[in-house]
Amino acid sequence: MNAPNALLQDLIGQGSTETLPAATIRKRAYAWARVSTDMQQERGLSIPEQLREIRRYAEDHGIEIAGEFSEAASAFQKEEKRVEFHRMLGQVKSDPTVTIILVHDFSRFSRDSLRAKGLVRELRTAGIRVVSLNDPEVDPESVAGVYMEAITFAKNEAYSREIAFHTRKGCRANVQTRDPETGWCYKNGGQPLWGYRSQQLVRGKERSGRPIHKSIWVLDDSLVAGKPVHEWTKQCLQMAADGASLDELRDFCNNHDIPARRNRYWSTSTWNSLLEPSVLLKYCGFEVWNVHRKNGTKRSPSEWVTVENAHPALVTPDLARAIVAARRRQRSKRFDTGFHRSRTSSYLLSGGLFKCGRCGSNMTGRDNGQGRYYVCGSQPYRRGKGCGPGVFVPQERLEAAVLGHIRDLLCVCSDPKELVGKINAELRMIWEAGAGQDRNAGQRIEAIELKIANVRRAIEDGLADTAWANARLRELMAEKDALAAASAPIGSPPRIDTEKALSYLRHLDKIAMEGTPAECKKLIREFVLGMQLAPNRLEVDVTFTIPEPVVHQVVAGVGFEPTTG
Repeated sequence: MNAPNALLQDLIGQGSTETLPAATIRKRAYAWARVSTDMQQERGLSIPEQLREIRRYAEDHGIEIAGEFSEAASAFQKEEKRVEFHRMLGQVKSDPTVTIILVHDFSRFSRDSLRAKGLVRELRTAGIRVVSLNDPEVDPESVAGVYMEAITFAKNEAYSREIAFHTRKGCRANVQTRDPETGWCYKNGGQPLWGYRSQQLVRGKERSGRPIHKSIWVLDDSLVAGKPVHEWTKQCLQMAADGASLDELRDFCNNHDIPARRNRYWSTSTWNSLLEPSVLLKYCGFEVWNVHRKNGTKRSPSEWVTVENAHPALVTPDLARAIVAARRRQRSKRFDTGFHRSRTSSYLLSGGLFKCGRCGSNMTGRDNGQGRYYVCGSQPYRRGKGCGPGVFVPQERLEAAVLGHIRDLLCVCSDPKELVGKINAELRMIWEAGAGQDRNAGQRIEAIELKIANVRRAIEDGLADTAWANARLRELMAEKDALAAASAPIGSPPRIDTEKALSYLRHLDKIAMEGTPAECKKLIREFVLGMQLAPNRLEVDVTFTIPEPVVHQVVAGVGFEPTTG
């Protein structure tokens, strides 16, 4: 037995005395498959087919499949929506025994070339290779390998963008094509507006013999509370034209047990979206396509594709104009909830820092007549018909507990000398920017002295108008003296010593409350990583973190006696 293999067996704890060839050390890998369109299913790129080829490759190369992951989604969609993809990345980074990710081709990994190359390099740095079954294998450390890798990813991205171009072209044509029997325009998919339902039609067959399905919108005549849904829609839109607020529309639907399209209960934000101009056009019978960009922002109306009489109209154009006019009058109180949502709100933990542990909504501030509290945002927006019974957390007690914990952490984890140094440096910067020395004064004085020298040189060279020269010299000298006087430091910058800094720390919670709400919020967000209400335990879980160079996290519970409603 040769020496390297003998040593390797001793180190990995193998009891056998036989030679251990390198090829017998079985590698472990994750299999990744992704599909985004029906066309890919037809071309043999379905998820089962991709996984079959990956398993065959792994068997031929002596690789053990440690796990299989798949996703039916576009590789260009928002990263946070690729749940399975990021779950796989998290597991492969935490499992040192898995060193390979097998993919059918690199386009299955990601078609965004910059993102794909970044991920592949990040994984490579962590000791994990992404191996493609159908792309050339290159040496990323060689010059040729760098070029080949860039070409491969660019090819995949270009292919994806070409597909997107033709898909959009097909969608544009589809919404402008009328069904020969019904006369309504075809739809590109997606959930119909409230008041409509999608009707599937079969219009011919493909070459493969599969039927061609098309969809149109028709009025939703299903009964809810004794009335067809489209009649409820008309009634609500008429209420909006008559000046009903978003809250009133929400309460009307909830009180009549009309189910919302995605959730059980209606919210003000749902009605805000239904009264957008592009949606009102659809209620007037127009098809409106290409309203939003991929990132969710709206395009200019000049870029919209609108088709008249594309589906049954629920309102007239005059009623739609009346709704827009009513919404403009209400713009100053758009969501009409009465909650403070700005950065200057006196509720220091609002604005996304404090979350509901039941549904994940932001906890918002509210004065319910008995005191000031935090409550889950789904409660006031849906008037008690949110994620559960409203739990009102007392504002004063919770904020005092959070500031007190920040004070304790600072007193324990901070180096007093370093803290004093940072405070004094900040005080000096404030002093110099205010009543202190002007850092640019020296440059301006030098410029004035240069002008004075030029005037004197002109006099020496025989300037005839000496009266003007003398007057100009007096002006420049006065400007120089005024600038020197104004830029002279007034006293010295304020400083504090260690004892005073520690005294301030001990009373941090009281001192912080003397600042503005914006200042207090900035302080709290420096130390609080996250907060979550635990309704069942009547407790708030707070994760505190000390910034660099001392990193320290503490999860603390703040108990309270709530008011429910």
